Parts: sequence; structure tokens; C-alpha cells
Amino acid sequence: MLAGNFAVVALFVLLWSRMGYWIKRVPRPGRDLLFAMGMSVGTVAAMYMAVEIKPGIYFDLRHALLAIAAFFGGWPAAIVTTAIAILYRLPSSGAGLAAGLAGIVAASLLGLGVRAMFRKRATRTWHVLVMACISAAGAALAQYALLPDGTLTIMNALVSNAIINALITSVAAIAYLRSWQLSSERELMAAALRQAPDYAYVKDAAGRFVAANDAAAQLVGKASAAELIGKTCFEVLPEADARKQHEQEQTVLVSGRPVIDQQYELVIPTGETRNFSSTRVPLYGPDGAVIGVVGVMRDITQQRKLQSEIALNRDTLSYALSEMNGGLAMIDGTGHLIFCNDRYRECFPYTGHLRVPGADMRTVLAAVIASGEQRTAPRQHDPAWIEKVIGGLTGDSDEEVQLVDGTWLQIRSHTTSNGTSMVLVSDVSRFKQAQEELNTATDQLKQLARTDGLTDLLNRRAFDEALENEIRRSSRTGTPLSLLMIDVDHFKAYNDHYGHPAGDACLRQVAELLRDSLKRPADLAARYGGEEFAAILPDTDEDGAYLVADAFRRAVAQAGLPHERSDKGHVTASVGVATYMPDNLDRNGLELAKAADEALYSAKAAGRDRVFGTRVAGKERRYGSY
Repeated sequence: MLAGNFAVVALFVLLWSRMGYWIKRVPRPGRDLLFAMGMSVGTVAAMYMAVEIKPGIYFDLRHALLAIAAFFGGWPAAIVTTAIAILYRLPSSGAGLAAGLAGIVAASLLGLGVRAMFRKRATRTWHVLVMACISAAGAALAQYALLPDGTLTIMNALVSNAIINALITSVAAIAYLRSWQLSSERELMAAALRQAPDYAYVKDAAGRFVAANDAAAQLVGKASAAELIGKTCFEVLPEADARKQHEQEQTVLVSGRPVIDQQYELVIPTGETRNFSSTRVPLYGPDGAVIGVVGVMRDITQQRKLQSEIALNRDTLSYALSEMNGGLAMIDGTGHLIFCNDRYRECFPYTGHLRVPGADMRTVLAAVIASGEQRTAPRQHDPAWIEKVIGGLTGDSDEEVQLVDGTWLQIRSHTTSNGTSMVLVSDVSRFKQAQEELNTATDQLKQLARTDGLTDLLNRRAFDEALENEIRRSSRTGTPLSLLMIDVDHFKAYNDHYGHPAGDACLRQVAELLRDSLKRPADLAARYGGEEFAAILPDTDEDGAYLVADAFRRAVAQAGLPHERSDKGHVTASVGVATYMPDNLDRNGLELAKAADEALYSAKAAGRDRVFGTRVAGKERRYGSY
């Protein structure tokens, strides 16, 4: 009968261990009730096979199942199993009724007590051992205390029964605990498989689905994973795709080596072609043989699309950077080169090989000085100049530099939002050349606008501006200023007799003689109009002005230009001179020109070919022939 008790306890514990996983889907109250009823039936069965050691006194392994029910099932299971055990024991009565009932209650209460003691901890094996020993010993003591005749024989039997109960309880509880842990792990693995975002499955060596998640089932057009179990890929995929999948899985099964991140295309039931990344790992049995394969598939269609777009954008950017006319560089806040294109390096013939990512621009600029690459760079090492350039490169700046080969570069830098600087380098040599040519042309136009086309002297407009400038300057400095007004004598008669072309030639010769007569760079000669000329003589008093005017008059006469309509027989010129002396600071250009013109009129009235002058002093004018 004792062996039968062993069998009952083992049977019910193992049975529940096996069934525990399959009733996981039953709601918690129902699952607890089933556990309590199972342990109750086991308890009754153990009591049914009890050994009667004395009339009315029975010994069995009921305490093992009672303690296990209380420890693992809690109050609900303890109450149910205890109540059923008591109800079963009561009709038997006998001398050991009270002791038997006390043992039943003690085993359940002590099982609950140990459970409460470790309720905040994960259940461990030693917890079970403590529970087994305490519950067995407590039940035995309760029985002994209530037995009517506590003989030594009875006590020895109780001790033996307690030891056996403790041992059986320990073994059974450890078996149940391990089964419960395995069930929890299996449930956890099943949940992980079921809820995994990727397509996961497990196949046996024959290629049949053993486990899968719903995502994998839906990928091949099935409503749930249950529809895949027991099927092969040939039953759920098109022939070509199934053959490919089967060959790949057989390779893993035969070689025993995993296949990681294998990418391929698959036509899903909707008719859409998707890209997948598949990993297949062989599963080994206890003997080391391959018994199956686990596979995980991931949809990488969007990822492949993004990778293609990134590759296209990268190639486009690389092409744009290589083909752009200007150089592009990125420099961080410490002055180190982060990136540059080939064109940027090509812009610098002597230091281009140094301009690579990671280079310190201070070292590069030191090489610029040493090589003489830049015309505006110092001739000797200059840390201050280097730091100034670094400050411009790592901030916002725009400058133009000229290299030793004559190339002009425009260097623009702009600080980005992340603190780095973008530097754009452009070859503006053609622009600079065009700008210089434009400036030259502009200067020439200005010169033409100021020059008389016939004589190359200043024209009337330029003469008026120059006279006003000299009036202001001489007023500030208190220096003398003289003005010559010149007229070619009897020029109308010369034109009438010799013709206008000859008259133009005559005027050009007179203009050349006037230009030669002015010895200082500050002296200015102008064609005043027709056959009239003028000369501005800064810092020249009346005596100096006379010397210049008379030298010119004599040069014209000595040139011997024939003039048959003149009483002299050759071309002559009359000159009027007007001078502001230093004592007169109240000066006016019109007044000076008018005074010189009046002096010229006097020279012509006096017989021509002579010089007349006047000093303009305040409101008085003094005329005289020199």
C-alpha cells in the first residue's frame, strides 16, 4: 500500500506537470480550481491506499499533496484540498480521527506559511525543500499530539512517515517546480515567437512547420500559424519559391552551418514582389545531430528602397562635387579640414597635397607662407596672420587672394548650424581680368570725355573743373595761381585761305607747342574753344606766368608756320595772363578767367603777338604789357 501511495503522488504531480502547459489558456480562476481538484483527487487516492498501523490509525502520503497544493496554489487550492480531504476522512472515524484531521490542516497551513514567507521572491529549489521539511514535520507533530496512545511504536512510525513525506514532498515539489519553470519558459518562448515583428518559424528535418508566428502564416496567405503546422513549403508557396526555400534549408540541415542575412525577392499572395533578409540556424538534438532549422525573415523592401535612394543621392552628390567649377571644403571650429573635393585641392598648386581631411589648416597656412604660394601672404612665418585667416575660414567672410602664378581666387566661408564652416573657392581670374579691362576702358572713356579730340588737350568742361579745383586748393594753401588765355592771331583768315584741314593741323601744332612750354606736371593745358587755348599754372606768380607765356609766344613765332594773310607772314599767338597773388584769398574761377580774357583782348588790341597780364588783387586789377 505504501508503494501505491508513492505511485499516486508521482502520478498526480507528473500528470499536472504535463497538463499545466495545455491549460494555460484557461482563465486564472478556472486554472486554480482545476489544480485544486487535481490535488484533491490525488490526496483522496493517497488516503484510500493508507496503511493501518493500529485500529483507527492510518498513515499515508496525503501530506505531500496537501503541502504542494497549498504552496503552489495558495489559499484557494489549500481550502479545496483540505476540505475534500477532511470530508473523505470524517466517515472513517476511528481513534486517529482527530490526529488525522490535525495532520491535514497542519500540512496545508504550513504549506501556506512557507509560501507567505517567500512570497516576494522568485521560487527556488531550497524554498521547496524548506516547505517539504516544515510541512512534514509539522503534520507529524500535530498527529502525535492528538493521538490517544502516543506509544514509542507510534512515535517511530510518525517519524518515519514524516521523513518519507518530507522526501516525497521534496521530490514531487521539485519536479512540479521544474515543470512549472519549463512551462513558463515555453510560454515565454511561444509569446516571443507569436509577437515577434519578423516572420519566424521552426521546421523539423523533413521540412515540416513545427512552430510559426501569425506574421509568417499571413506572409504565405494563411490566417494563422495553426494552418501552417505540419505542412511543408511546397504546400503553401508557389513551386519555384518553394523549391528555392527547400534547397536553402537543406543546405543548412546538411552542412550544420547557419546562413545569416541572405537576401532575396519573394512574390507574396497579393502579387507584390517584396525583398526579404533571411537567417536560418540549425537546431541540434541531445546527441548532437541536426534535428531542424529555425528561420527568421525580415521585410527589407523599404530599407532597400531607402538604400537605393541614399546610394543615388550619394552618387549624385559625388558627381556634383567632382564636376562643380569651384572648390568646396568643410572646416570645423578648431580649424581642421573635415571634407574637400578635388577641385578645392586643384585651386592651390603648392599646398593642394596638404589639404586633405583631418589636416590642421594652421599647418597648411604655414606651408602657404613657406612656399610663397600667395602673393599677399607674409614672407616670414607669422602666427598672427595665420590666426587671422583661420578666424575668417571658421566664420563668415568673403575675400579675394592672388596666387603667385597670377591666379585670383575668391574665398567665401559661411558658418553652418552645427558649428562647422563651409568654404567655397572660385577661380575669378577671368573676372578680375575683365574687371581690369573694364576699369581701363572706363578710365579711357573718362579721359576721352575730358580730352579735346583734335589737340588731345583738356576740353572746356575738364578745364572748368580743373580751374575750380585749383581755386579751392590755392585758397586753402594761400599760394599764387595764374591763368593763361591764348588766341591764335588771324586764325579765321588762315582757315579761309588754307582750308579747314590745314587749320586743324595748325591748331594741333600750336597745342603741341603749348604742351612743351609747360614744364611742371601740375601745369594744365586746355583747348578753350575754336582757336583759343588756356593754361592753368598752380603756385605761379605773375613773373613766372609771364616767363611761361612769353616762352610759348616765341615758340609759336619761331615755328614759322606760314600765314600769308597775317602781316607777320607766319602764325603768331597773343596771350593774356591773370594772377591771384597770395594776399588775395577771396578767389573765383569766373573772375580769374574774365581777367585773363580781358588781358588777352588788350594784347590783341595792342597789335597781337604779345603778352598782356593783370594781377587780380581784391577789387582792383592792374593791367600791363610784359
